[in-house]
Amino acid sequence: MAPVGIHGVGIYLPEQVRGNDWWPATLVEQWREKKKGHTVPSQSSWVERQGDGPELPPLPGISRVIEALTALKDDPFQGSRERRVAPDDVVASQLEVRAARDAIARAGIDANEIGFLLSYSAVPDYLLTPNACAVHKQLGLPERCLSLAVEGACNSFALQLNLAEKLISSGQYRYGLLVGSSLGSRVVPSQQPGSALFGDGAVAVVVGPVADGYGVLGRSHHTDGTSHRGVVIGVPGKRWHDEGRNVFYVEDAELGRGLILTVADHAKECLEEALADAGMTKADVDFYACHQGTAWIRQITQEFAELGRARSVDTFAWAGSLMGANLPLVFAVAEREGMLRDGDVVTTFSGGLGETWSSLVLRWGKG
Repeated sequence: MAPVGIHGVGIYLPEQVRGNDWWPATLVEQWREKKKGHTVPSQSSWVERQGDGPELPPLPGISRVIEALTALKDDPFQGSRERRVAPDDVVASQLEVRAARDAIARAGIDANEIGFLLSYSAVPDYLLTPNACAVHKQLGLPERCLSLAVEGACNSFALQLNLAEKLISSGQYRYGLLVGSSLGSRVVPSQQPGSALFGDGAVAVVVGPVADGYGVLGRSHHTDGTSHRGVVIGVPGKRWHDEGRNVFYVEDAELGRGLILTVADHAKECLEEALADAGMTKADVDFYACHQGTAWIRQITQEFAELGRARSVDTFAWAGSLMGANLPLVFAVAEREGMLRDGDVVTTFSGGLGETWSSLVLRWGKG
């Protein structure tokens, strides 16, 4: 099977920058006062949470996460300083098309060579109708181009790349286009503290065959549906299709805490499995690309997984979380800033609500 790797990474971030001073000082003070009444969850409280499942054992990474949460407990913006926000009349597919054109140009191929398109839209133009079709039309891709949505929340890119690898290595397709977007500003009401944590933007990645020793070399994917109801988008207290506005909210607080507290342990396990699959060690890793769901997740997971020699880039403070678009944004920024170079061994970690989490190992470039 031919190895498969990344040929070009495109991004599109809206021009409008929303700083922390956009929220009224009186509202921010209300957030701060409300937060004083909340305590940082402890490891024992999570292990002993009520439920029908088996008792959960202590995990060594939880204490590291609690330290990170404690360090930001008095910051209503949780380490974020600014984020990009799209105009009200712009829909996700428009952002995705802009990013896709950038990726295709950087890959140096013609759009007619793209054999499949995989999309993920955290806030799609419509329910039921995948944005892949709109992007396909606006890019003028061939009618025989396979187009579909891949739903994996913030873990979508890793799942897209896993599918793309199989489609290309089978010999059926030569090039694929992976797109992802977030319009987080549309689904978190501005009166809520969480509204400061998300940004708008889109990414796109062209994948295709690469030389031996390059591209995807190792993989690890996990799924645990226990926390499926933890954090969701819907109408609070109802079904998403009932009357009311669909927003991002916590459906089950205990499950939501579990998603956060276990992230370091999940990352370490997953990264080690992916490296073993690639026949590599932590000493081989040149660059670590991490999902940017919080200000601290990259540092905590990198330290806990003992990837200290690897270079890394953080985007959360100035872009917020772009959900499933976070990993390609890290790739794009690192490559443009010269921190990600041809031949570098890259490891990734990302996780998505539901819950899934993944790690990949790849050698950057085409060889």
